Amino acid sequence: MTAAVIGASSESIYAINKAKELGLRVIALDGNPEAPGLKEADASFVVDIRDPEKVFEILDNEKPSVVLPVPIGRYLTTTGAVNDRYHLCGVSYDATNICTDKYEFHRVLEAEGLRNEELYLIPAGEENTDIDEINTIYPVIVKPRFGSGSRGIEMFNTPKELKEKFLAGQPYDEDYCVETFVSGPEYGVDGVFLDGKFKLILLRGKKNTPPPYRECVGYYSIVKTDKNADFFDKTEKLIAKAGEVLGFCNNLIHADIIKDTNGNPFIIEISARPSGHNLHNLFTPLASGVDEVAEFIKYAVPELKKKYSFESKVDKNMLIRYFDFEDVRVNKVPDEKELFKKYPLKTWCCNLKPGMYLGKVTNGASVMGRGYFCIEAESPFELDGYSDAIMSEFELEDNR
Repeated sequence: MTAAVIGASSESIYAINKAKELGLRVIALDGNPEAPGLKEADASFVVDIRDPEKVFEILDNEKPSVVLPVPIGRYLTTTGAVNDRYHLCGVSYDATNICTDKYEFHRVLEAEGLRNEELYLIPAGEENTDIDEINTIYPVIVKPRFGSGSRGIEMFNTPKELKEKFLAGQPYDEDYCVETFVSGPEYGVDGVFLDGKFKLILLRGKKNTPPPYRECVGYYSIVKTDKNADFFDKTEKLIAKAGEVLGFCNNLIHADIIKDTNGNPFIIEISARPSGHNLHNLFTPLASGVDEVAEFIKYAVPELKKKYSFESKVDKNMLIRYFDFEDVRVNKVPDEKELFKKYPLKTWCCNLKPGMYLGKVTNGASVMGRGYFCIEAESPFELDGYSDAIMSEFELEDNR
């Protein structure tokens, strides 16, 4: 039996290795000949994964049993097209085409009453958008219509700010969306649709930088209690309804949501794939006990005759924190062994070296390559204390 991976970035390696452990032969496809996942697979093909027809030319000879669920952006659509062509268990092309397009995603959910803020499309090539046409409540969020990893997302507080700092840069070479900002704490959701029914695996609280970028630099595991049970239940119901509208049937999802001022969940976006940023491969299994990629492979390929389970148990307060230092030079990196002696560390991965300059954290790409650590404590308050203490172990020089 063969598993295909479409998009062989470094974030595909975990799924490739899991599939091999389960006895599957893995073939990887990517347009970049240096894509790290190509080296990990049993067979590799350099091909433009933006073009499903070119992918079909290869896979028609391979007859895959499953497309591995991996973090990927816009061209998740090719995964959907492959699933449709070979009648595989997984997300469809139509569903991926909606959830990878922020404008279409909003339009479809708004029509069903599942998204209620204003959103305006700024088409590529448009030169003089009239600020009066954007008749909404400020502040607003501006983001590219396509893409992931928080690329190009900014907040503007007034029409004047939007005009001078964004619209003055027209024409742009890609579409942008301008939407009403929804205030409240942000969360991430890991889950799965099985035969059209949604199951929550992990609710993650986000630790964000201040506006205008509001980049996530850490995630907390959220333990369900009597105090937050209502929000958990509302979130599960909302994601289930949205998935029904989007056409999700058998696929992993991750979503970004906000708890609004009324205590209700608001969907920022949903993607029909596992989360990146060392969540699906590390933090989610640590916090929930569910290796969602491995379990999905077992579910999607019954010929493996492996029992699967998405039953999660989230009873630990955990945090994954990324190294979000800004405008500094690293003079000294703490000793890993000493850190494990002093703090309740579960994992440590630090790519920082003395002499490195660290700029502003504006998106995922600007921080994720630096590394991360995971800790466990009795409460979120203790997690913050330990996290700040660990970050203070670095010797840094202000370079502003």
